Amino acid sequence: MNTAGIRTAPLSDADAIFPLLSKFAKSYRPMRAAFDANFPGLIEDERYDVLVAGRDGQLARYLLVSDSLTLFANGVVTRLLELYVNEEDRGRGIGRELVDQAVSRARDRGAVEVTVPTRRARSFYLAMGFEPPAEFFKLSLKI
Repeated sequence: MNTAGIRTAPLSDADAIFPLLSKFAKSYRPMRAAFDANFPGLIEDERYDVLVAGRDGQLARYLLVSDSLTLFANGVVTRLLELYVNEEDRGRGIGRELVDQAVSRARDRGAVEVTVPTRRARSFYLAMGFEPPAEFFKLSLKI
């Protein structure tokens, strides 16, 4: 049962998602102009999925996934890139519902696996059955 009111985000959710993104990002400083330029592409491109859920009539959670066609995995790998649940809502199973919904949707799209890079939520994903297959590295290309 979808107790968290999970739904696909429309463009009109941009003003509600940006403040959540600002709380989520610790290593980056989200800029509204970049968000406004990129958000429509995420909504319109079928390789991305933005899910949201509300509380008391306001958005309090969001999740972003992206699909990549790979050679190594013999198909599409869905990457869970962002998941944010307001602090007062944590521990109630809402994050789990968002991830379960994203996994179900990935399966429906024919993905062969779902991956997630994380530092802060390791125990959350391990409890959901995710496994740490490798280290994740990044190279910043900031100008």
